[in-house]
Amino acid sequence: MSDSGYVLNHYAFDPVVFLRDHWQQRPLLIRQAMIDFQDPLQPEELAGLAMESGVDSRLVVHHDQRWDVAHGPFEHFDALPEDGWSLLVQAVNEHVPDAQALLRAFRFLPDWRIDDLMVSYSTAHGGVGPHVDQYDVFIIQGQGQRRWQIGEKQDLATRLPHPDLKQTEPFTPIIDEILEPGDMIYIPAGFPHAGDTLAPAMNYSIGFRAPSQAELLSASADYALEHDTWQTRFRDQVSQLLDAERSQLTDAEPWYLPEAVVNDFQQMLQQALTDKTQIHRIVAELLSKNPRPPLPEWPESPVTESRLPYLISQQPLLFKAVGVRMLTTHLEGQLYAVVQGHWYSLDEDAEALFVVLNEMTDCIESMHLNEYLQSSRARQLLCGLLNEGLFIFSAEAGD
Repeated sequence: MSDSGYVLNHYAFDPVVFLRDHWQQRPLLIRQAMIDFQDPLQPEELAGLAMESGVDSRLVVHHDQRWDVAHGPFEHFDALPEDGWSLLVQAVNEHVPDAQALLRAFRFLPDWRIDDLMVSYSTAHGGVGPHVDQYDVFIIQGQGQRRWQIGEKQDLATRLPHPDLKQTEPFTPIIDEILEPGDMIYIPAGFPHAGDTLAPAMNYSIGFRAPSQAELLSASADYALEHDTWQTRFRDQVSQLLDAERSQLTDAEPWYLPEAVVNDFQQMLQQALTDKTQIHRIVAELLSKNPRPPLPEWPESPVTESRLPYLISQQPLLFKAVGVRMLTTHLEGQLYAVVQGHWYSLDEDAEALFVVLNEMTDCIESMHLNEYLQSSRARQLLCGLLNEGLFIFSAEAGD
């Protein structure tokens, strides 16, 4: 399947209308969102992925009124019942190039908003039960049929039929439809939904990354500790201490924490967060890092600009490590590439090289790099990524 094979049907789906009327607002069913949709992988290939170490997968089985959940990697699937189960594999886009190509149909939203492509195979009556996701998701129907029910956003009691399976109580659906191959539903965060398989089915779920305040604060703390910044420490205000000493009220007891001191701590945090440049760096680094970090493959010796022509001539293929995240951003007037948290300043040549590297789904012929290595910044970008083990020269496929 070529990249051009995964294109949203513009007769059925208008991105402008969708963003205006539905994105993060209301669920939507899109019939034949992709015409003549072809599955980027088969159930057997999905099962093979679930048997590999480092791949996040799980089996959800609903049998004899009981829910069970097992996590991969799996050695076999021999003991499964005939129906009532689903195999779910996360980040399939990081392992299957055609699955990566599927995500490109959703570039009416920024790349850095996309989390991953989760693929599931379900037998008849298979599913994970009614639940709520805290992120927006598109679900494309591949082979087979599934009935999808989506309810209004509401407070629903949580149920735990298994320690690893969070469900909600039943809800009244506002959408209740059977999806055929090529159909798609959009479900905003917070809307309860449930899928029930009618005929053995493949489903493709495009989930979107939405960092919480806690994640942003955690990333900020990590950045501050790494760069030895935000080191201003708390100082007492003498006037507050004198007031407490003179006061005879109960709130002057030595163990009492007054509201005024809490306000001082809050002001310390607010002052730290006023540094726009640091916040820009923190956000860019956070969004450029895959939550499932790629496994780097470092070169035997550091790659220098002068060695690049030799390596390109001797190593005909350039591979991209699985799961590399990349973005560009302007900071203080300079365009940068941020790759897995590493910063590289770009000029016109380096930016053109970035585009080539970003668009890679697996590998390219090394000789194609030569036309993009005219400037020192372009060469520095490639050297940096090679030395971080995020891109790898190889003599042959699978070497």
